Amino acid sequence: MVAAAALTSWVSCPAPQRVAHPICMPAEAASAGVRSAVEVASLDDDQRALVLDVARDVWSESTLADPLVVVIDDEGRKTLRASGIATQTVVEDIDAAAAAERARLDSPQARRPGDFFSEYRRFEAIDGYLDRLDAVQPDLTQIEPLGTSVEGRPIRALRISNAALDAPAYVINGGQHAREWISVATTTCIADRLVRGYGSNAEITALLDEMQVYVVPVVNPDGYEYTWDRDRYWRKNRRDEHGVDLNRNFPVAFGRKGSSDQPASPIYRGTHPFSEPESQALRGLLRRVPVSLHIDYHSFSQLVLHPWSHTAEPAADRGRLAALADAMASAIYATHGKRYKVIDGAKLYPASGTLMDWVYGEREAASFVVELRPARGDGFVLPPEQIVPTCEESLAATLALARRR
Repeated sequence: MVAAAALTSWVSCPAPQRVAHPICMPAEAASAGVRSAVEVASLDDDQRALVLDVARDVWSESTLADPLVVVIDDEGRKTLRASGIATQTVVEDIDAAAAAERARLDSPQARRPGDFFSEYRRFEAIDGYLDRLDAVQPDLTQIEPLGTSVEGRPIRALRISNAALDAPAYVINGGQHAREWISVATTTCIADRLVRGYGSNAEITALLDEMQVYVVPVVNPDGYEYTWDRDRYWRKNRRDEHGVDLNRNFPVAFGRKGSSDQPASPIYRGTHPFSEPESQALRGLLRRVPVSLHIDYHSFSQLVLHPWSHTAEPAADRGRLAALADAMASAIYATHGKRYKVIDGAKLYPASGTLMDWVYGEREAASFVVELRPARGDGFVLPPEQIVPTCEESLAATLALARRR
């Protein structure tokens, strides 16, 4: 469990507290020197506790991950070095990376009209792009309102299908975690390619004639907007400033290993399953449609995960799930030569109350998590030049799953 004291400073960030670029960070972090994302591996229990105690943030999906990626400042670096804990740098200066990204996004070039997927877009633009796609082939698409966020922003899906409403459903979502911008861009781009490919691409046409596809690009709109204006590395939703990790807010194994009951923790699960309007929005969709396939897009690490995440016990049809995940990883590699590792979720790190485990466990659908680019390197601040290639390989994985179902 993350020590509450180590992360309390990230719970809220008042509006007047700004640094040179408009990405807010705590005052104590601003005075602590360079903040780096580092990887530590093969930790015993005491070492892990020390790492988490000095961590300013945790970038791994679980505090029990091995290797574990955390953010440390100058003092944390000295403490780990003195304790003989080796670190490997993932991002040398995370605030410099965020500042450079902000400078690019604020530049005149970024604001020029052009390919929608040449740059990252804010929530309003992403949500509006769903309406634009709905107008491209109106007989094929339909906007589905799912609910609103804590702060009242709309959460919507785009239904893309020429099949009947009782046809098997394929649900694709991104943006559960606010800082994972590439997951938002990728799922929006997948929706774009599916809509525009119908009638001209045989595989896309066959998929949409046989299945209903629902794409939810931004599950966590409040957190996503917060990363644009206040804290680029915010993870959770915006419940009471401290936020809830939406991917620990689902009922299968809720509250068990790999989640936290401490609001300051990056993996805080909330007060009860479906306590958050964002997870309720997904619940409404996934209980209403006859879901057969599901992909939850995240970043980063280049992984394809299959159930279970909360237990090392193999899923009843683990062989089938692993084969489907292998097909997805192979399709990704065939597109741009990127290797994605296939693994049971819990073998990478235990996580309870996840969307994947709930969709598989309750809805009995083949459900997967895809951790997108990079393998490490750039972390969450991925250059915009990688949006389209990441979309292309993810679309290949999306189609491969449908093809092998």
